[in-house]
Amino acid sequence: MLKRDLVGSLFRKHLKPDALVIGGLGSAGRTWREQNAPHATYYASDPMGAGVTMALGLALAQPKREIFYIGGDGDLVMNLGCLLTLVGSGVSNLKIAIFDNRRYETGGGQSLAAAGQYSLAEIARHAGFPYAAAAAEPETIETAIEEFLAQPTLAFIALAIAMESSPYGPPPQWSQAEDRAVFMRKLAGES
Repeated sequence: MLKRDLVGSLFRKHLKPDALVIGGLGSAGRTWREQNAPHATYYASDPMGAGVTMALGLALAQPKREIFYIGGDGDLVMNLGCLLTLVGSGVSNLKIAIFDNRRYETGGGQSLAAAGQYSLAEIARHAGFPYAAAAAEPETIETAIEEFLAQPTLAFIALAIAMESSPYGPPPQWSQAEDRAVFMRKLAGES
């Protein structure tokens, strides 16, 4: 099992500097925020399950930029049909990374329905993703992340994350509306 902070730091290290990031709800988004990465990032908020489709919208609007979504399995399973939409869209500039611990971690650690009976990587593969992988071992995680990010097409990775305490930290620097405005200014090339 992997630690969130290790995975977050490796994504920060290997993600292209000009990639645009959508951070999902919960601990995955908080993990990315804690990296203080230089990448232009927008943090999704409610409703749960909308983050992946927000990333798709950004990928369609910015076809020459790499788009990276980092989110949790609880958020994804709220809208599994979005995987079909991503494949059907034909985008090739979107990478989806899912922290997979089979729980609604932020909401109290309740198990997801059918936890232990499915593989998110297999679901993505059968939805038609050209690249879908799972990673669980600390010894091989850096290589797995590098391979995932090097894909020239739509790609998905499910990362077996250990159940860890996931307290909410201090409030973000900006409100959701301000965060959106800052992200839009970065997209427009403003500082």
